[in-house]
Amino acid sequence: MIPSPTKIVVIHDTLKVNDPLIIELIDEHGKDNVTLIEHSDEGLQYVLKNRTQKMIVILDLDLHVDELQGIEVFRAIRKETSLVYIIIWTAKDVNSLSKDNLVELVNNDFLSLEHSTTDYGKVLPLVTKAQHQLEVRVDTILEEWISTLSPEERAKPFMMNVEGEYTLDQIIKSIRLGEELGRNIERNILKLAVSLLTKQKIRFND
Repeated sequence: MIPSPTKIVVIHDTLKVNDPLIIELIDEHGKDNVTLIEHSDEGLQYVLKNRTQKMIVILDLDLHVDELQGIEVFRAIRKETSLVYIIIWTAKDVNSLSKDNLVELVNNDFLSLEHSTTDYGKVLPLVTKAQHQLEVRVDTILEEWISTLSPEERAKPFMMNVEGEYTLDQIIKSIRLGEELGRNIERNILKLAVSLLTKQKIRFND
């Protein structure tokens, strides 16, 4: 079993499947891993339903007038998870954004804000950057190790606390949902890694 691929979700009301950005994303990441969604509510529900997966969202700010706008979609995603990487790609003039909206974007970890009238090629390196950041996260490294185990081993309780027992798959899900259990496990794994690095020399793969 191989680690799960990164899902790229584009929420945009004017892009089509034959637009250069979508074609390039599909060429680079595969058709099954790129989803273009026109309607904001549908896009939001898709992201929330699949938020335990590695995911990058490319989000327009100006969507259909009778639907949730981009900043509202951003806010709703961040309310549920901070682990989805969000790139804002919009024709909206940045100067027209309110100070409060800009502060909200910055304080809630949007990856970048790009103007869609510029070269779409500027978005592709941002997706690559986000994918790299996903690959070096604790949950992704843990998933790569778990993928080498048999289904029987994955289903066994791996750790327990006063609230119950947890399998490795449940631990990954908890980390990606930003739950307290997941945050504590992630923190302890990082502490252990630092401790090991300071105590002995470790040979890294090229």
